Amino acid sequence: MTTKDRNGKYQGVVVVLNPLDALGDDQVSEKIAANYTAINLTAPNCDGKAATDVANGVFNFIYLSPEIFLNNKTFEEIYLSPKFQSKLVLVVVDEAHMIYTWGMAETGQKVGKVSARHQDQGAFRISYGNLSSALLNKNKSPLLLMSATCPPKAIKAIKTSLKLEDSEIDIIRGELTRPEIRILRIPMCKSLSSCEDISILYAFAKDVPSSELVPSLIYSGTRHMTQTVLEILSVARGTPGEYKIADSLFGRRYHACTGKRDKEDRIADFGQSKFPIISCTLALGVGQNWRTVRQVVHIGRGDPSLICQMIGRGGRDGKPALALLFMEPERTGGKNSVSDFAIGPYDSDED
Repeated sequence: MTTKDRNGKYQGVVVVLNPLDALGDDQVSEKIAANYTAINLTAPNCDGKAATDVANGVFNFIYLSPEIFLNNKTFEEIYLSPKFQSKLVLVVVDEAHMIYTWGMAETGQKVGKVSARHQDQGAFRISYGNLSSALLNKNKSPLLLMSATCPPKAIKAIKTSLKLEDSEIDIIRGELTRPEIRILRIPMCKSLSSCEDISILYAFAKDVPSSELVPSLIYSGTRHMTQTVLEILSVARGTPGEYKIADSLFGRRYHACTGKRDKEDRIADFGQSKFPIISCTLALGVGQNWRTVRQVVHIGRGDPSLICQMIGRGGRDGKPALALLFMEPERTGGKNSVSDFAIGPYDSDED
């Protein structure tokens, strides 16, 4: 959608709204590698030289959060200026169903889901519910809404919110099946908190060194369990105490309270295959698009949609991947048979 000037430089600006700064950083790297100019606008850098460059159309792609798009006065002045609007060729909204979901939540309607067993789940983003009016200011540039989970009633609500007629919108539906992922459910014999069931995952280190293990993500429900996982695996591999090594060549932790620099180092090192295992919570989520992950492990029951997101991080290159779900046969206070589920309202295809 962008053209080139006589010097071969791309012209035009694409504004992309996404839920995570980490996702913007990843996309910026990809665009620069493809010979585009790009920036990820965050609160710290949305002023000074960066703001001037954005106003002058230096960047072909501008990534930013909905909070910056709605609440940052500097960007608002730039975005609404005739000079910038004349360069705008496309506005993109990632996770567009949140315009509906969190917009409904803001009005007090119940759309939430129970996910108490998933610590570090993404924070509620009320700004997504306020995007619709701001998105109307785009100088007739096309609007691209992207979502993998947008039911018909959400599409209808978004169209109404954005004042879109059926003749003004094209819906492209993709196939969401992942046949390359094999899912195995493994009943747990030990307690959930002990994590002892996962000791069967790996052989002794003397037989299979860390360098020969496939890249894997091991998800657990709490930050404390991320350490327990590495402790159990270290003992099972005959290397007790290895879990205490910050720069272990076997596995490292990642959760919401991990330091910013540690997060960056661990993501970079894992991407460069310096170590094969990340023991993590949902904090390691949307922003990553590794193509080398061959195995995803989840410990304990949880929200099915969130578990599907986790195992979907495997096999991103289209090659076979394995998902291992360690589940408790009985959950105290939970639903352990079909009869435990109350008959509720009928869910139609619209839901």
